[in-house]
Amino acid sequence: MLSASTLSAEPAGARLMYNDGSHDDVLVLSYTNGQATYKINARALNIVRVGRPKLEAIYFYLPKIFSEAMSLYRGRNYAEAKTKFAACEIAFKAIDTAPNNYGSLAGYYKMECSRRMGDLDALSSELQKFRNKGLTRETHLQQIEVNIFWEAVRLKDWERLDRLSKAWRKRKVSGSQRAQIAYCHGLALENLAKKDPKRLTEALNAYNRALSADFTASIEIVTDAASNALRIYASDAEIKLAIRLWKTEDENSNSGGHQRLLEANTLVKLYKQAGFDKVTPLKPAYAKFLKYSAAEDGATPEAAKPKPAADKEAKDAEKKAL
Repeated sequence: MLSASTLSAEPAGARLMYNDGSHDDVLVLSYTNGQATYKINARALNIVRVGRPKLEAIYFYLPKIFSEAMSLYRGRNYAEAKTKFAACEIAFKAIDTAPNNYGSLAGYYKMECSRRMGDLDALSSELQKFRNKGLTRETHLQQIEVNIFWEAVRLKDWERLDRLSKAWRKRKVSGSQRAQIAYCHGLALENLAKKDPKRLTEALNAYNRALSADFTASIEIVTDAASNALRIYASDAEIKLAIRLWKTEDENSNSGGHQRLLEANTLVKLYKQAGFDKVTPLKPAYAKFLKYSAAEDGATPEAAKPKPAADKEAKDAEKKAL
């Protein structure tokens, strides 16, 4: 006899495919070790159990609660989506070892909500409890692996993050996952730069990779990576000097600070053009970079033109190098 605890809190609509080519549309009550327990409809009293070799495959119909949760998720309403995913995960707990079941998928997206909201403590706890046996899609299974990067961020284990990022460099991952890895690596490099300032350039490069890996889909990663990159630009002493000298006779358009100032300007333009400023408004300290644009149509401002003396010095230096 089946105990109440083995039955799903909510029957899962599904189609059972048999090896003789026939099928049944049923309500699955539980799934264990390849065997499905079901009844034909809500009023049926007879409970049936079927498994291999007769049962070839099982396909679950999309439940309303999961559909509602996904609509909220796609609308970036992660807090409400997570509540519905959690309820869906509980409702279909008894079938969470079946392939592509909505209990496991709900649990997966519940973790994704935590990640996207930046609640790494919740993500860590949920990851420890999660059973991924019901997941079959490669991107879902790989995301479970990628979450080790977020766990390292939570623990502030920057050296481990640096090693992990290098180890995963040649792994084939989705654009979203590549963006996550690059962003986490940027965080690590930015913190490692406190002891080795040269690594700050590597941090900027990592944030740029995060921005380009999945620009239109991973909005949270893009806005955070852009903000972090602009923070680095805003604190750059050479950029501050380039701002002071902007459009003066002492301006040097060939200096590193001037070039990075233009990079910051390009990033802010891109951020606003993509509409990200409506999602996460830029801080005034970063928005100010808009004022420092490169000369348009190839024209060079008078103050930015190299002085003859400086040009001669550059040529002399070039000759010595040869």
